[in-house]
Amino acid sequence: MIIILFSLCIQVVFFSYLFALWLFNTSKLEVLQDYSDLIPKTASYELLEFEELEGNLSIENEVPRLLEELNYSCVYFVHGTFVGDDPFDIISFIQNAFPSLSSTVVQSIRQGVKNGSNLIAREVGNFHPKLLERLQQHCPENIHFENFTWSSSNHHIARIRGAVKLMRSIAKNTSKSEKILLYGHSHAGQLFALISHLLSNDSLTIHLKDFLIKYEIEKEELEQLISQLKKRPMDFVTLGTPIRYPWSEKYLKNNMLLHFVNHRGKVPMGGSLSSSITTKSGDYIQQWAVAGSDSKVLVLEDKLRNEELDLILGIGSDVTSLRRNIKFKKRLHTRGHHFLVDFKDSSKIPNSFLTIFGHGVYTKRDQLLWIIYKSLTKIKRES
Repeated sequence: MIIILFSLCIQVVFFSYLFALWLFNTSKLEVLQDYSDLIPKTASYELLEFEELEGNLSIENEVPRLLEELNYSCVYFVHGTFVGDDPFDIISFIQNAFPSLSSTVVQSIRQGVKNGSNLIAREVGNFHPKLLERLQQHCPENIHFENFTWSSSNHHIARIRGAVKLMRSIAKNTSKSEKILLYGHSHAGQLFALISHLLSNDSLTIHLKDFLIKYEIEKEELEQLISQLKKRPMDFVTLGTPIRYPWSEKYLKNNMLLHFVNHRGKVPMGGSLSSSITTKSGDYIQQWAVAGSDSKVLVLEDKLRNEELDLILGIGSDVTSLRRNIKFKKRLHTRGHHFLVDFKDSSKIPNSFLTIFGHGVYTKRDQLLWIIYKSLTKIKRES
């Protein structure tokens, strides 16, 4: 019952937001992403069906063995939008209104919000701590897990800050040359994409660094973080990540990128709006949360920064762009290998409340363990 109510709330918020965008729409810049290229030449994909592993194969045997064999010392799990510690920017608004508020108090509030998300969402679109703790117990002591938390708010500046926070966490919790594996649900994949550029030397790198130094972080600290993380090999696995930010081609020459998408059908395209109520075609949030779907922010400074980031990362919030981009039903990113998986969560009766339109299935216990097993197997084959 709690899961149903939570799913319903998410859907009400999402569709209310889309209606508000339509109602108060203003003219914006054109988006930079090309959603018409449905099967990019630089990407690959395969169709799979989810199968429950017999017994606890992935927990007790295969996952720990593969992690050790592939020499991973740290595994990060990064949640997506709306299940973090400030999903609707309320805490950021309070901090801005009361700058003298104790950081200890703010952190306590944030932790309370995240605890509430864990209680309500549990394993639906959320990496539940108890599941990761259980998996950690079966791994050797030299492999540790990090359940990373960021605000999870749905716009550019929140993801930029999340990426910087993630870089700081990696630098703090790992050492030089340690190999790291990162799993990210939904828009957590955008954090990974941003990091891939910050650790490269391309045109987007320059713009991102200039923006960060101007608003978010001292130049010396940023350069130090970049230097530290360049010495740590990192592989990325995304779960239902929408097509938003580009990935760095240079960075991915030496690092693995895999995508898992809940998908039904032989063609790598999403489904129609009418079929979403039974999740006939898989993950609908993955195809809807494209450029133009970002939320408005409460803090004026963040609004201005998001407008500046529109020029770097593409349109954030704009209903005209959203309408245009959604119609392509794009599934594939321009980089990486895709597993288009039938997780068998479709139904003949409405089930979108329980699955959050097919977007919450990845982080459930059996499905997540299967994803980890499949991704490690793929990485081993490519090594």
